[in-house]
Amino acid sequence: MITRKNNGMDVVCRKYSCTYNENAKCSRNNLNVDSRADCEDLAIDHKKSVEDVSRDMFMHEPNIAPYHHCRTMNIMCDSDDCIFNRNGECFSNGIFVGSEENNAPCNSFVPR
Repeated sequence: MITRKNNGMDVVCRKYSCTYNENAKCSRNNLNVDSRADCEDLAIDHKKSVEDVSRDMFMHEPNIAPYHHCRTMNIMCDSDDCIFNRNGECFSNGIFVGSEENNAPCNSFVPR
């Protein structure tokens, strides 16, 4: 495993039902993105309460953590087609993980 720590990456995640999601920020120490550009480490907690912001999203701001540098997170990537992948490690300055029904795609994926 590569041990380099990133220089300060913001990891935003919209998969609110994941165990590691804390107010739209990923709390993992290591994050793996698979060859399909999906989060491999998705761990759904079916008992976790998820805030529904769709009903009144324009009336008040949802509870989202402010930008912070994830300096201790290793982000590994198996998607060789992404321009941010360097020898299996992500070198983007930030990652946005989306929310689909059964997975969590890396929306920061940019094809070469």
